[in-house]
Amino acid sequence: MLKKILAAVLSTIVFSAVMGLLNYFTSSAQTFENFWIPMVFFAMYAAPVYLIAGIPISYLIDKVVNKINNTSQLTRHYTRYGLFILAGIVVAFIYVAILRVTEDEQLLSRDLLTYIIGGVIASLIYYYVSLLFTNKESK
Repeated sequence: MLKKILAAVLSTIVFSAVMGLLNYFTSSAQTFENFWIPMVFFAMYAAPVYLIAGIPISYLIDKVVNKINNTSQLTRHYTRYGLFILAGIVVAFIYVAILRVTEDEQLLSRDLLTYIIGGVIASLIYYYVSLLFTNKESK
């Protein structure tokens, strides 16, 4: 459990840094604040999602992959990879649904694709950070 919490915290930092860099490189005025301020806001929004949704979904994915009981490492990797992508899409859709209900707007909008891409990126960051922890324990 502690490894999954550490993976969620580290994933929050990495995801926030990636999104902060993306904001920095796409803004017209590349100042120091165009990296740090968005990074802090992305961390504030991403941390609860990683902790509340990411950890339980990670346990669920582990159970599903262990039930499949495939001995091939490559098959297990790509099964987890696909399930984490699917989880990123589902969590992003739920996140957008919650935002739209609170703002009383339509659920399907042009922003939905942006949130889904962000969800996929966030879920894959969590997956690869968690792989770092599992690989260290197996060596």
